[in-house]
Amino acid sequence: MNERRVREIYQRSLEMNHDTFADGEYDIAHSVLLVALQCAQRLSDVEYLTEVTRVAEKESRFIDDHHPEHAYSSKAAIGRGSMGLFQTAAQKARTIVLTSKNGNNRGHHA
Repeated sequence: MNERRVREIYQRSLEMNHDTFADGEYDIAHSVLLVALQCAQRLSDVEYLTEVTRVAEKESRFIDDHHPEHAYSSKAAIGRGSMGLFQTAAQKARTIVLTSKNGNNRGHHA
């Protein structure tokens, strides 16, 4: 797949994330955010990875503030001994950025 197509999928994934999150479909929003993350990683695009991090953190804060009982909230995740799914996505994006900056991400796709 060429770079232009991957960038298009990235943009469409973020749009779908925004729309599904606004509709309260957090599971779908999380899934398409991971698609955007995969595209950003494939492109080794630090700006895209940073954007995915920002979106994931923002959505995680929203769920924590407005729906702390939701399975995707940090509170629920801590109760399970883990991290919220949106926070996990943000952490993965940050890790990929650090790896990319160190030159260790060439040719690696999660």
